[in-house]
Amino acid sequence: MITACPDNSRVHRGMLTGVEQLELDEPGHFYKPGPIKVSKPIFPDQTLFLLLSSPISVEMTLSGLESTTLDVLGLGFGPANLSIAAALSEHWSKSNSASRRSVRNVLFIEKHTKFQWHPGMLLPDARMQISFMKDLVTLRNPQSPFTFLAYLHSQGRLLPFINRGSTIPSRKEFADYLSWVSQRVQEEGVNVLFGHEIIGLFEGPQDTVQVHVRNLSTGGERIFQTRDVILSPGGSAKVPAQFDTFLGHRRFLHSSSYATSITPILEDLCRESRRLRIAVVGSGQSAAEVSLNLRERLSDCVLHDAHHEIDMLLRKGSLKPSDDSPFANEIFDPTATDTWFSLTSDRARNEMLEEYRSTNYGVVNPRTLEHLYEVIYNQQLNQDIARRTGSQPSTPNAVINFRPYTSLVEVEVVQSERVSQLTSSRFRIVSQHAITRQIAERCYDIVICATGYHRSSWINLLKQSNLGKRFGLDPTATTIRLLPALNLTNGRVGEVPPSDNNMPSPLTSSSVSTPPTSPSHSFSHLISVSNDLYVSRNYELLRLSDETASPKNSRVYIQGVEEMTHGLSDTLLSVVGIRAGEVVADILREH
Repeated sequence: MITACPDNSRVHRGMLTGVEQLELDEPGHFYKPGPIKVSKPIFPDQTLFLLLSSPISVEMTLSGLESTTLDVLGLGFGPANLSIAAALSEHWSKSNSASRRSVRNVLFIEKHTKFQWHPGMLLPDARMQISFMKDLVTLRNPQSPFTFLAYLHSQGRLLPFINRGSTIPSRKEFADYLSWVSQRVQEEGVNVLFGHEIIGLFEGPQDTVQVHVRNLSTGGERIFQTRDVILSPGGSAKVPAQFDTFLGHRRFLHSSSYATSITPILEDLCRESRRLRIAVVGSGQSAAEVSLNLRERLSDCVLHDAHHEIDMLLRKGSLKPSDDSPFANEIFDPTATDTWFSLTSDRARNEMLEEYRSTNYGVVNPRTLEHLYEVIYNQQLNQDIARRTGSQPSTPNAVINFRPYTSLVEVEVVQSERVSQLTSSRFRIVSQHAITRQIAERCYDIVICATGYHRSSWINLLKQSNLGKRFGLDPTATTIRLLPALNLTNGRVGEVPPSDNNMPSPLTSSSVSTPPTSPSHSFSHLISVSNDLYVSRNYELLRLSDETASPKNSRVYIQGVEEMTHGLSDTLLSVVGIRAGEVVADILREH
């Protein structure tokens, strides 16, 4: 067994409170100068060593976590599981002592070495698309100590924020709010293991789940045992198939890593004092923001007789505005989740998704859209003035070219003798205009894909682990459907009726946002191996067999991946607080 964390990963423990952050002073130890306030330990059977201004053994925490059966283990520590942690912390605050907590031993596994939220898209002046009231907790509990307003008050910015006259925070401020909550819940007793990833989920003794975890810095592995698992994997970069082979190329980026990667790339290229051409693939908010940000960055890359080019490559004919009108936004209300879950066929769900696609997919915020259009219009204005007057055009260092109806035909890396050896490779993109069928060929120094995210990593994890058998998952299946468990007969999931009639409206649903108790944990009458997974209204994956079904069964919950069963808001922040409350209530009810 590994005796300590031999790197800079961190475990934040619930046994110590009043500690802002426990940093590694040397391999295998935490160090935090100053006094430490001790509360009742999460693990009452452990001996707590109180050392002021001295190293604290990491092994005491990790061995304690490994030697006990955890109540909850979460994959990921982004907004979804952070909201779970906040709901658990609120539950703990209502208990007079640790012994009264029905869910006490909690651990979250996070691959990043510290808390961060979309660092690749924390661009200057970028704003959120939702009100601050759709934070981690407010819709569930406005009196929570983890609200955005509580954050503002703690930072002394409540009145200045009010004076802004807007309910929409900047992306930078919202990211800082999330980081603040992360610190607060860890101080309240939530354990987080940073710098690690979950590599396997296996059946454990006494119907528990064994979770295999790998240290991303050292490769060392640990095994934790838990009753319940919450999978909140977030999204992984999705790129067009033509770019799959270039995912490791330094100058091929996905928008999710843009802000954290682009600076050194541009610094190298700008040293050559030559004209650069950059392709941005995509038609949504990220594509527009990246294009505008590139234009700003390239203003420092001065050319005297030419300008750099940023080509926006779109399959569609134009950029579309997002629909954020009040009636359309009701699709993100918690009550709409009940409506979406009650739809009785794939056809009905697909129709609903298509109807409201313009609220989220492949669209741009109207403010950003107007700004981008103004930039492109001014480029044309400057060129026309120069042509009419015969003067030198007053163009910026970089111009944005809009290339609609672009279908990718071929992509390859080619060598160019006209550039330095350091940056000699360029991307040759062959495309076809979808209307005229004209073929075009252009070379680019950088390609950035703002083409969305995959949300299937959790399925691959189950397929690679024997835990997938619990849910009847076919490990060879290439396509998996996630379906709602609707009809219950004698405690078992019945077949989903195919009817499309009487589809309820998401705008008139009167169902409550907190659902009833989860259905039975199994559907043993279904076939033993399937391409279908069933999920309860409370986000629990349902078992295949109920031979051992009891309230003590370990369970697997999923968050942020159930768009087809729980609605458009599931991958967004709109219902994250409500959903966390439902999941935690379900866990507490069974415990």
